[in-house]
Amino acid sequence: MYETPAMFAVGDSLTWGFPYGPDDSWTAMVARTLACPVVNLGVNGATTDDMRRELINILPDVEPRSIVIITGGANDAYTLLSPAKSLRHYQDMVERILIARCLPVIGLTGPMSDEPFQTRLLEFRALMQDHLEVMLAPAMRQWGGQAPPVIDFFPSLVAADGRSLHPDLASGDCHPNRQGYARMGEAAVAALRPFVK
Repeated sequence: MYETPAMFAVGDSLTWGFPYGPDDSWTAMVARTLACPVVNLGVNGATTDDMRRELINILPDVEPRSIVIITGGANDAYTLLSPAKSLRHYQDMVERILIARCLPVIGLTGPMSDEPFQTRLLEFRALMQDHLEVMLAPAMRQWGGQAPPVIDFFPSLVAADGRSLHPDLASGDCHPNRQGYARMGEAAVAALRPFVK
């Protein structure tokens, strides 16, 4: 179990809780369920490079041993950033979190129903999955051999076609509705619970 002073969630509108706001986001459910403060740093429209810059700004003020969750990629798909570049942004964020003596947690973003961006996001997801073990190996060494949690939001939100955002959980092509955010919260709680004292 990991003793954490707080959690910080860096991300895009899917972290912020669009269109409802942070009180209805998955981060709020994590805070309530695990009785641990979660600072929601989601920014609508943020790319992984925007997230990286936000992380650079906040890390000097983050207490060591905090959990820092990074979840993004949808806006990279919309701006046609290559999946390889998005991956490099994630790698850089993980390295910076470790230098700050915090625990990095990777959130794998959920599905969307907007082609051709959906295909691009799926390519990024596959690339992330291929690199997770290597990316998180330094965190395992730093924090006692236990692999940091990965929050995979995709299975909680995907439709029967295995690609699209489930229509019953959707508020548009990219964002969940309140029920969808609750599903995201359940996935995050399940992944984080063993790490929070």
